[in-house]
This record gives sequence, structure tokens and C-alpha cells, in this order.
Amino acid sequence: MDRRTPCLHQADAFREKAIADPEHHDQWIDEAIKWLERAMEAGCRAVVTVEGGDMPNVARGAAADARLSLITRQ
Repeated sequence: MDRRTPCLHQADAFREKAIADPEHHDQWIDEAIKWLERAMEAGCRAVVTVEGGDMPNVARGAAADARLSLITRQ
């Protein structure tokens, strides 16, 4: 299930509230940031399958790929 897209939509909604409600701007921006963080977490999930003995090298490679993917999306 794609959780990233709904999180990004929710963040956009809170940014719009921040623009429309200057009195509570900081509150709405804080909420938008929370949803952006959730979107980043949802986008970084990966499934890695390994066979015995391969784990140390594969795990490090998958973690590096996930970080690189996150950086290139920003």
C-alpha cells in the first residue's frame, strides 16, 4: 500500500492552512512537517531477502541504497 502519497497530500493541506490562517501559521507548519516526515519514512521502506552468509554485505548495501534514494528525491 502506498502511504507516501496520502502523507504528502496531508502535508500540502496543512501548508495551505498555514497560508490561510496567519495567526496559527506555526502550528500548521509544525503539522505539515510531521506529515512530510511520515512521507519520508513511508518512502524509505524496502524489502530485502538474503540467503545465509550474505547478510552483512547485503544489509549494508540496502541501507546505502535507501539513503541514496532518499537524498535524490529531495
